[in-house]
Amino acid sequence: MKVIACRDFGYDCNAVMKGRHVDEAVDACIKHKVSMHHEDLKELQKPEKRAEIAEKAKELE
Repeated sequence: MKVIACRDFGYDCNAVMKGRHVDEAVDACIKHKVSMHHEDLKELQKPEKRAEIAEKAKELE
């Protein structure tokens, strides 16, 4: 299980997005950033931006 904390992107937000794989966690993170922080979906879907988000993923212990 992979997790990505919203706080890792500089937001004062306690949300943690989870996924069975990195791609699932990235998708959940993008959905959260668009709906809660009004970020641009097209920008977040770019391969380099997805890779940047994926770098923040950690293994759930």
